[in-house]
Amino acid sequence: MPDGPDLSEVRREIDRIDGELVKLLVKRLDAVAGVAAAKRASGRPVNDPRREREILSRIGAEVPPEYESAAMLIFSTLFAVSKRRQREIFGAETENAPKDMKVAVVGLGLIGGSFEKAAKKAGYNVASLHHGDATGFEDANLILVCLPPEAVVPWIRDRCSSFAEGAVVVDIAGVKGEIMSDVATVEKNGWTFVGGHPMAGREVSGYENSLADLFVGASMVLVPEEGKACPERLKAFFRSLGFERVIETTAAKHDELIAYTSQLCHVIATAYSRDSLMPETSGFTAGSFADMTRIATQNPAIWSELFLSNREPLISILDGFISRLGEFRDALDRNDRAAIAGIIESGAESKRGETCSDRT
Repeated sequence: MPDGPDLSEVRREIDRIDGELVKLLVKRLDAVAGVAAAKRASGRPVNDPRREREILSRIGAEVPPEYESAAMLIFSTLFAVSKRRQREIFGAETENAPKDMKVAVVGLGLIGGSFEKAAKKAGYNVASLHHGDATGFEDANLILVCLPPEAVVPWIRDRCSSFAEGAVVVDIAGVKGEIMSDVATVEKNGWTFVGGHPMAGREVSGYENSLADLFVGASMVLVPEEGKACPERLKAFFRSLGFERVIETTAAKHDELIAYTSQLCHVIATAYSRDSLMPETSGFTAGSFADMTRIATQNPAIWSELFLSNREPLISILDGFISRLGEFRDALDRNDRAAIAGIIESGAESKRGETCSDRT
């Protein structure tokens, strides 16, 4: 059989391009590390999810459609590698974290398991407990109650007489109003309660999917009881696990914002994925479809409980969203190009304002 075409020249060109790519990748990673160090020194947040989205949007607009998914995968991987480099910068700070604390983690699902692994990695003495365990937390300085919302208060009420004096108890449920008011009625014999919500997660559940690095670069939201402040020692603990920001707020403000930034997104993803066209989408999707549907595989039991626990704020947010959808539909129905452009510009302007505000 005759030999195939001579590919040596093409392969040499590919090797040359690969060599240039490696040099550029190293240069980019070094530049990102420099930016991270400068931000850390000035007290600014290191990781910037909005910047990542801007880059992905720009790349998506610059590459041919047939290469868009490959480009998104490459840059998403670059972001992940960059964050690993940034964790090296965080390492020096964790040396000053309060490692003498004993931490009890109650509930070993995705989040509880990740707290367990992150705390152990940071050097803490960690007791890992399942929901039904009746002992193991008595000498803990910090108790992280990583249970579904409906289980948090009963667990605390049944065991609080055994909490150590001076212990801080933090729940990590995605709603705060009901839990904060119910815990306020529990007698506290020298222990303190703080509501908590780590702004991190995955679209999968279970201990087997938990990660020691899940919280790196994320925000930890804390809700102290009325009239009290969060202990500085508690904030230092969460920062030592890699959380970039520790934010104090009220239960009402937390639940309102979470209804918008998290729960509404899950509602939209579910509604979007239930369309009759979904089975026919193979080969017709790119980054925007993946973004819209990624969280549609949510855990039904957990998320239905979260939705119902935050029912009133979520209904209010949904009403506003449905109204804005109606405006768009009406403009389409009227064939009103100017109205459609105005709606799009209004959304873009809001997004630009939010991005600028987050960076100040």
